[in-house]
Amino acid sequence: MLKHLSQKIITVLFLITLGLSACQTATLDPVIAEQTMQAAVALTLTAAPTLTPLPTATSTPTPKASPTPVNVVYGPENFPANVNPLTGLEVEDPTILDRRPVMMKVANQAAGRPHAGLTNADIVFDYYIGNGLDRFVALYYGKDDSRVGSMRSGRYVDIPLTQMYQGIIGIISAWKPELDKILGTLGGRVVNTEHCNDQFKAICDDGPNTETSVFGNTAEMTAYYASKDYATNDKPNLDGMAFATIPPAGGVPVTQFTMHFGKNINQQWIYDPATKKYMHWIDEVDGSGNSRMIPLVDRNNNEQLATSNVITIFAKLSVLNGETDSIHEYEIQNAKGRALICRDGMVYDVFYKSGWDTPIQFFDAEGNPFPLQPGNTWIHLTGVYSKVTEEPAGTWMVRLGIP
Repeated sequence: MLKHLSQKIITVLFLITLGLSACQTATLDPVIAEQTMQAAVALTLTAAPTLTPLPTATSTPTPKASPTPVNVVYGPENFPANVNPLTGLEVEDPTILDRRPVMMKVANQAAGRPHAGLTNADIVFDYYIGNGLDRFVALYYGKDDSRVGSMRSGRYVDIPLTQMYQGIIGIISAWKPELDKILGTLGGRVVNTEHCNDQFKAICDDGPNTETSVFGNTAEMTAYYASKDYATNDKPNLDGMAFATIPPAGGVPVTQFTMHFGKNINQQWIYDPATKKYMHWIDEVDGSGNSRMIPLVDRNNNEQLATSNVITIFAKLSVLNGETDSIHEYEIQNAKGRALICRDGMVYDVFYKSGWDTPIQFFDAEGNPFPLQPGNTWIHLTGVYSKVTEEPAGTWMVRLGIP
């Protein structure tokens, strides 16, 4: 570029000199010659193109392949000593599994909300108790909680649930015919009413002495039961459930799932892809009778309840006292039937099978064990006449149906 510019200047000077030489009678004025030279150089520089800098060379990073997800699989048998067979998760202290699971009856009426201690439950069973109401049985095995409740009375279905999971159960009494059968069947595995003294604070009243002021302590429940001569404290065989971190094929997308037990009694779950958990919502009714869904939180930590698996089991449900609709029987023990499993944003139509003293198992259409997502599980018990709908796409609801 500089060489080309020099050539232009020389050409201009040559033309100027040639023109001056043609004027034989004129004398060259040095000032005019200098001005003419500067103008020529300026004109040439103005016409010179602007240099465009070359782009700086940069290295393009080599794309890295995403790591292949590792499928962590446990069950349905031969669980490692440090893995909870009811969650598929490792426990901090394997000795906590050397006991019977602790099962606690928890109320769900509005006056008792928010609940306490459900965050640490391995499994929560949710079932109909009549007149559009439901109640929970929270099971603790891999973790304890010092405040669970508020606690309420037992029901017939608590008997097979306690037997299948080889647990002990805490209740606040029951209707006499039900209580007689519960105590007659489960015996010393029932912690009935309050057991709160200097030695054991298993089930205690907070002080107000109301139907929503009694709470349980799962570690104290274990200690209380272990103190009895009849207690069996060996590690129970709880094989049966299967777990895998990668979801199986064949599911249908579900972002919202609702179990409808009655007017303003809805257990709703909304999937959170970031945590792979279903977030729990429940009805709130104001003084005018208007209902809305609000997050269901645990009063112990003020965090919204979340679960890895939401399961609905369709079992034979009978009303034993007609229109009074307060005494029910679920044929859930040594049974099999349909189940819906929500995990990882998908719903699967599968089968369940139960024995007498083994956890409920789940199978796909080919009879293979169906794996749950490792973590906690919420199980709705409903009747075989319940109606399943999906409207709009991805929004599922099960409406309780009673014959």
